[in-house]
Amino acid sequence: MHSSVEQLDLLSEIEGVVRDSPKGSDRLLAKHGKSETVRGLFREPLLHFLIAGALIFVLGTLFDRSTNTGINGNRIRVAAPEIQRLREVWTRQWGHAPDSKQMKNLVDDYIREEVLYREARASGLEKDDTIIRRRLVEKMEFLSQELASTAPSEEELQEYFQQNREKFRSPEQIAFSHIYFSTSKRGPTSEKDARSVLTSLSSGAIPSTSVSSLGDSFMLQSEYPLQTQQQIKELFGDEFAGKLFLVDSAAWAGPIRSGYGFHLVRISQKLPSRIPELAEVRNQVLTDFQNRRLQVASQAFYDRVRKRYQVEIDKSALSAPESPRSIPTNPGTPGTLSPDID
Repeated sequence: MHSSVEQLDLLSEIEGVVRDSPKGSDRLLAKHGKSETVRGLFREPLLHFLIAGALIFVLGTLFDRSTNTGINGNRIRVAAPEIQRLREVWTRQWGHAPDSKQMKNLVDDYIREEVLYREARASGLEKDDTIIRRRLVEKMEFLSQELASTAPSEEELQEYFQQNREKFRSPEQIAFSHIYFSTSKRGPTSEKDARSVLTSLSSGAIPSTSVSSLGDSFMLQSEYPLQTQQQIKELFGDEFAGKLFLVDSAAWAGPIRSGYGFHLVRISQKLPSRIPELAEVRNQVLTDFQNRRLQVASQAFYDRVRKRYQVEIDKSALSAPESPRSIPTNPGTPGTLSPDID
């Protein structure tokens, strides 16, 4: 089988022989006893061109058939590397090498898959299949990111952390206790009852050992370890979380309203926001570093291959109002395609 370059070279040589070898034509005519008039006609450049074109067409057709048969046609070659791959896949899955019968079944399955795959490709079944398109795009994304998936050096990780320290800042946290007053049980007196209990706690009229008996039972906890504002917001609501983080004193404060009712609160511990050391958030930094590098690699790959394509967008269709049921007045006339110039 000839390569495309060899085919072009061969065709050029054939064309040159027909064009530049009138003596060979003379011998051919003399052999069949042709007249001088016919011999003169055969020397005409136009005839040489037609003969060369016919030869190029015929030989090109033959080369195309030969190439298609070898690459995309009916020839399926199950070579040693593919057989070894099938054997290794089986071994990894089942823990032992396949016997001769199992190996034959693996090869038969591979051939079946290859035949159906080629028939599907020949029928164009992959062209309008969204799932196949997405799968191929995912493969290209994976290939573009493969080289960027190696582990970073300690210097690279440290440099990335220093450049993005604020990204890893730990938020302020609060640990607190609360006494709950239910609006569903107490109605409009719930806030007043909470203020009355707060007055008694502040004056020392109620001992701290009796705090658990005050207020109403709460479906969640009465004491919470260190929590971020976002975590408290998810449990009690935005208003409660915001006001809780404004409490400075370690004494009982409130009442603060939540979605459940009113609460008296006491802060037991408060940690300010801070930037941790790399060792404390190493795994988080490593994950973030690798994700960022994959994104950069993927975008760089896309930018490079995107330059090979000239994109045209139907601007009129893009700017037209949405009308799913509308029918164009002239369906045979496509919209004007405008180049998408970056």
